[in-house]
Amino acid sequence: MSGWTLFFCAAAVGMLAILWMDHVRRQHERMDVERMRGSMLYYEIYPLIVEARSHDIDHVLIERTRVVFFSVCPPGEIGAFVMSEWGHRPLNPRRTMALAQAITDDLPVLLENRCYKLKRYKVTRPNGQKDDAYQFIIRSGYKTELMYARERKPRLY
Repeated sequence: MSGWTLFFCAAAVGMLAILWMDHVRRQHERMDVERMRGSMLYYEIYPLIVEARSHDIDHVLIERTRVVFFSVCPPGEIGAFVMSEWGHRPLNPRRTMALAQAITDDLPVLLENRCYKLKRYKVTRPNGQKDDAYQFIIRSGYKTELMYARERKPRLY
């Protein structure tokens, strides 16, 4: 075997290994989401998600200790779910991500790239540790579109 043949064979095996590991990671993420959807925590958050469906969502915060939905019109908070108030412990990073994915399954508009963007940011806890949090933010073009649609809608007084 020539050197190039050996190189390309090794590269192909490496690529297959990377693809396989990615496939396994996605399966684990999907299992985490299914576990989250079947949990008591999600059962308790679900009414807030149903309420959010009836509003135009401005942004959604998903942190290890809370989930908050904000509306475009009327502007402000639709509702918040604080884990400690319901007797739940803060989530670990894996469960926080699973919760974010489960919420997007029930609010598919959040997955539309033209409407919302997902931002991952760090939250610093009082002990100095940093945790990942997720925020779905409405894009300005989509927000303008919603506002114009609301303006054109006939008002029934």
